[in-house]
Order: sequence, then C-alpha cells, then structure tokens
Amino acid sequence: MGCLISIFRAGATLVLGVVIFVGFLSYLIMNNFSDKLLTADFYNDTLAAEDAYNRIYDEVLLDDELMDTTEKFLGGIEIIGHQDVIDLMREVIPPEYIQSEIESAIGRTIDWVNEDTEDLELYVDLNGPLDNVKTVMLNYIDDRIDEIEVEDLGFSGCSIDTASKLLPSFISKFDKIADGVVPTSVPGLKSIDVRCRVVIFELAYNSLVDEPGLSGPAAAALENGKGDLRLPFVNGDTIEMFKVSARLLAEPLMDEAILQVRDNLTETGQFDLIRQIAVWNTDRSEAQIRADLDEGRKLVSRLNIFVGFGSMIMVIGGAVVMGLFYFPNLAGMLRWPGIALSITGGFFLVAGKIAQSKIPDALADVIETGANKASDVPLAVTDLVTDVMVSFGSQLTDGFVTPSIMMLTIGITLFGSSFLSFIPKRFIPMVK
Repeated sequence: MGCLISIFRAGATLVLGVVIFVGFLSYLIMNNFSDKLLTADFYNDTLAAEDAYNRIYDEVLLDDELMDTTEKFLGGIEIIGHQDVIDLMREVIPPEYIQSEIESAIGRTIDWVNEDTEDLELYVDLNGPLDNVKTVMLNYIDDRIDEIEVEDLGFSGCSIDTASKLLPSFISKFDKIADGVVPTSVPGLKSIDVRCRVVIFELAYNSLVDEPGLSGPAAAALENGKGDLRLPFVNGDTIEMFKVSARLLAEPLMDEAILQVRDNLTETGQFDLIRQIAVWNTDRSEAQIRADLDEGRKLVSRLNIFVGFGSMIMVIGGAVVMGLFYFPNLAGMLRWPGIALSITGGFFLVAGKIAQSKIPDALADVIETGANKASDVPLAVTDLVTDVMVSFGSQLTDGFVTPSIMMLTIGITLFGSSFLSFIPKRFIPMVK
C-alpha cells in the first residue's frame, strides 16, 4: 500500500509540476502583454528612447525612395541642401506635432485592442502641416532671393536694341521661378534706364503670359497680379520684384504639389498607415490586412480573459495541492513544491536571459525579410522600424527575469525551510 501511495505521489507531483510550469509561462506572457503591449506608455517611451521622431526628419524623409514625396510636401520648390530639407520639414511639421499625432494613433490603437472602440484608426492627420507649406516655403524663397547676386548691367540709355538684349535674361529668371528654382543671380533693375524698364516689363510680361509651358493657374495669377509685379519692376526694386514674381509664379506650383500629396491621403487629409502598408505590400489588400488584425484582436481578447485569471491559479493552486499530497509530512509539503517552483523559476530565468540576446536579432531578421518581400518599403523606414521593434523585444524579455527571480527565490525558501520543519512540528500537532 505504501508503495502505491509513493508512486501516486510521484505521478501527481510530476503532473502538478507541469501545471505550475505552464501556468507560470502563461502568466509571464500575459503579464508582459497586459503591462506593456496593451499600454500606450510602453510604445511612447520606446519611440522616445530610440529618438524615432528626430530620425524621421534626419533619415526617413531624406531616403532616396522618399525624396520625391518630401519634395512634393515642400511644394515642389528646389531646396539647396539636405540640412535645408530637414529644417524646412521641421517648420512645416514640427516635431512636437508629429509626436502628438503618433501618440494619439497609439492611444487609439490600444483602445481598439482593448475593445473600447470598434474601428482601428491608425493615422496621422496632415491637414495642419499642408496648410503650413506655402507660408514656410514662400518665406524660404524670400530668404533665398535676399541672397541673390544683383548684377549691375551698366546700361545708361534705352533703345529697342537694349531692351531686346535684356529681355531673355528676365524671361529665363521668371521661367526658373515658375519651375520652383530660385536663380543665383539676376539683372539689376536700378542700372537700367526707367524708360527701358517699362518697355522690358511689358515685353517680358506678354511673353510669359503667352508662353505655352506656363501652367494655367500661373498664367491666371500673372494676369491678376500684373499691377503688383509692374510697380517694383518699374521702380527698379529688383529684390522686391522677384519676391512678388515668386508669389505669382511659384504659388500655383506649390498648390499642384500639395494636391499630389493629398492624393495619397484619405479624403479627410490623413495618412493612413494600414492603407500605406497595403500600397507597399501588393500581396495583401487593405481589407485583408484589417481582417487579419481583427482576428488577432479576438484572439488577444480570449487569451486575456481566460489565461490572465487562470495562470496564477494554476501556479498557486498547483503548489498548494502538491503540498497537500504529502500531508501530514511537513518536510515533504514544503520540499516538493519548493523544488517545482525552483525548477520553474530557474528555467525561465535562464530562458529569459537567452531570449534577451536572441529575440532582438530574430525580430530584426523577420522585419528585414518582410521588407524584402514588400520591395517598395524604403530602407530608412525598415531601419527605423527594425530598431524600434528590437527595443520592444528587449523590453518584453526583460519582463521574464524579475518574476522568474521571485519564483526561484520562493522555491529555494520553501526547499530550505523543509530542512527546518522540525521547529514548527512542536507547535502544530497535526503534522509530523
């Protein structure tokens, strides 16, 4: 009989040890999931730690595959250098604005995962920045024009021949501005006789308005703004004249570029990330991606309900029942649960440490492989997402270590106490 009881205890101990092991594993997963993956601060803090917002300006927007979009966002105006692109984008879309938009998107996503809302709205609103474009870029053009070299042409008189010689120079400068290019030098109006300025203006103006390459909106702006342009031209104010011409000729170019940017946004002016992923990855439509995400949310909800409550019951209940199998032997009641808890805690402590070194690299490989399949994903976007996801992975595995140490400590304490069980036996007559 004693032999059968020993075999039964050994079998029960093994089964309950597995229950404790599985329960603690599910606890670790759900604890990390609930405390981190379902908390907006986890994502916000990680993005800040990875300097993600500055990298959007310094790396992503300068990526060769995104430069065309960036240039359109800046109104199609020629920018001198990369630093100017960064500075202008920071004016058009201030870092605090994009951070606020991303954090709002994260908050909406967490609410959706937690089933506080039905629709997943993962977007950044670009209406405000697009409204800033013309103001910022016209100021940029003004600053560039202020630095233009004004050439002293040295003409004292005026004749049809003189006007004909000067006319092509002014027309070419106006053509450049209409294409979004600020010239490096312009002919100075002060050095031209005032009578000649009147003639040159009329000839240049008529040539521009009739030019086939000039867009309809630009031609209309010229017709409506003839008086505004004529006054500084005739007065010989070269810099002011080119600033006025920039507003008349470059503003329609900016309107067209902004309209092209809006074509890639939603009807309400939002950059929808899921829609963009579908554009990059032609194998999955937006509807399919959303359906996959909905299935994932349902799974998370089920796991959160059933596993969250059951995991610690499995650990604590398994340890208590295991101890009761050895009643009334107090040493056995403490020792075997202690061994089970120690093995479980020690295993996950080691596993957590290994995961800390392996999971980040594995995540990087997965992201890079997925990006290669979706060939349209810009390299700078892939690099940024990889760094952020590696940081996520590192923090998630960190969550395995502390609970495992606690489990190991409790197990060792119970195991050690089993060798001192003779002390409480004197005061508890029902155990031996």
